[in-house]
Amino acid sequence: MTEQFERTAVKLSQGPLGIIALFIVLIHGFASLVIGLANDIGENNRSILVWFLVLFPVGVFTVFAWLVSKHHVNLYPPQAFRDEEIFRSLAWGHASLDKPLSRVHHSESAEIPTPFIETMATGSLYWLGHDLMWSADTLLRGGPREQVLIGLDQGLHHLRQVGLGKTPVESDILHLHDRIQQSKELPPSLRDEYANQLGSLIDRIGATAEAAQHDFQIPPHWTRIRARAQSA
Repeated sequence: MTEQFERTAVKLSQGPLGIIALFIVLIHGFASLVIGLANDIGENNRSILVWFLVLFPVGVFTVFAWLVSKHHVNLYPPQAFRDEEIFRSLAWGHASLDKPLSRVHHSESAEIPTPFIETMATGSLYWLGHDLMWSADTLLRGGPREQVLIGLDQGLHHLRQVGLGKTPVESDILHLHDRIQQSKELPPSLRDEYANQLGSLIDRIGATAEAAQHDFQIPPHWTRIRARAQSA
């Protein structure tokens, strides 16, 4: 019996739901053992334990119903899904910018005139990409609108630092900023749309930076269509 319980406990401990079930069984079991085996705990203590055994399942059900309705994504481990990609989509959100696209050679965009970019502003260029990606990630993960707007504000600051102020990219980011600011709610479909727009903007900025670097070389696993440099 002990070995069987240990095997069951190990299986249950592999996921949040199992841990919750194991926790409930142990607490309820210990309380039942105390009532059944202890003879000198007193009537008052016995009454408290009896009420606990009666009310504990009700409390567990209430908390469990709240978890299922509000945080159901966090109740299952990755191995509970036949395809772990489903787990990642539930936990992190999914946008069409995540889909692999056809490859386009860099030389196609390198021949197009590009806006001036301050190649020495390496810190600003790094944080520009970071802040825009952070904003897209915050959108997909259901983060608050205020945090998304902070990321866009910081991205606009760095965009101007690298010399891409007063360009179509700045106009598009400002337009997206206004749309998010005016939205009373951000349902998943709208979050996906906005994150996809940020992905396109990041690609356009990347294409401009690539064209400005004369010795840029295509890295391995190059799968995304790059926006033409002139679009920045």
